[in-house]
Amino acid sequence: MRILFIHGFGEDETIFSKIAPAIAGDKIFLNVWKLLGDAPRPNITVLEFAKEIVNKYNISKNDVIIGHSMGGWIAYHIKHFTHSPIVQIGSWTHIDRVVRPIPNTNLSYFLIRMGILFNPLTKALYTNMGYKNLPSKVVFASIFDQLIRGNKENIINQLRLIFTDVPEEITVTPDLRIHAKRDIVIRYPREPFHEVTGDHFTLRTHPHEVYEPIIAFLKKIEQS
Repeated sequence: MRILFIHGFGEDETIFSKIAPAIAGDKIFLNVWKLLGDAPRPNITVLEFAKEIVNKYNISKNDVIIGHSMGGWIAYHIKHFTHSPIVQIGSWTHIDRVVRPIPNTNLSYFLIRMGILFNPLTKALYTNMGYKNLPSKVVFASIFDQLIRGNKENIINQLRLIFTDVPEEITVTPDLRIHAKRDIVIRYPREPFHEVTGDHFTLRTHPHEVYEPIIAFLKKIEQS
């Protein structure tokens, strides 16, 4: 059984570094930065990107997809094509669950290109406002550093995966949702979920609370 891990916005494969060692299986870590590329992709949607991933990795219903944040959103759309079991960690199935610091996406894209949205000053502002005195502060700061250094068009492409409307109705359901109610990035789901301690980065700060339900879920799949 292959297990594919998909990281969130601005993150990389290391977001899973605390939970992946506890999970058995043939593990594949996708890097969204590399898969999207640095060229502008103004027409990209998460559904189209999910299909690209399905074709590139030959994903089938025998694979399991684990996604954090945006990675769980991508996994949700992969399931639309493959009916693979998916695990969402701090993620969503309805875009209204995403907290938007700037409601206007075109304005966000402009501010990114100008270097205004992601810079050392805004890093200090967002870090101290949302994560001051929290164990996840160092995780958030590290991700923000990647957004400061990262290619601006790639970052915008990632945001397009989140905010560009998908013209097709998605009716699949995540198999396991793991979420912390103190998550300030993604509002907690309306649907049932496994509640964990911490916030958006619980998989790094309280990893056992995240990998234990995943291990139990994978055992159920193996026994079915």
